Amino acid sequence: MTQQKLTPCKNASTYYVWVGGSCDYGHEERWGGGAYFIEHNHQIIDEYVISDVQTTEFRMMLQVMIHAMETIPADSEICFLTNVAYLQNFDKTPTEKSANPDLIAQCIEAKTRQASVTLKLIPYHKYARLPQTHELAHRAMLELRNQHTRRK
Repeated sequence: MTQQKLTPCKNASTYYVWVGGSCDYGHEERWGGGAYFIEHNHQIIDEYVISDVQTTEFRMMLQVMIHAMETIPADSEICFLTNVAYLQNFDKTPTEKSANPDLIAQCIEAKTRQASVTLKLIPYHKYARLPQTHELAHRAMLELRNQHTRRK
């Protein structure tokens, strides 16, 4: 059995942000979650997770990307790592047909405070960090749903 690689990160000065999400389409109320790990100098320096009701994992992942760009020091180099092709348009001016134009506009604005921001699509199972982000997002989403269910 081959061991999973932990990272494709080569430049230690770049902030690599592993982004994942989870969505529960199987319920009347849709729940979504998003999470990231920030890697810098070959070390995980931060993690963040959010979840909400009546949303999708795509909205949650865009929100964690915005959070990362606002958290990482200004004028940094950032590389987002994900397997979600939808996120490739995080910095493209939205059109009337764009999904989540509000969050894409926020991504475009947050990107202006950084030296460079790129996104790299990588295979989900090749690196252990992507399944870990998915698991964080999924647990947060389930916890929120359970809290909501207990209140009823």
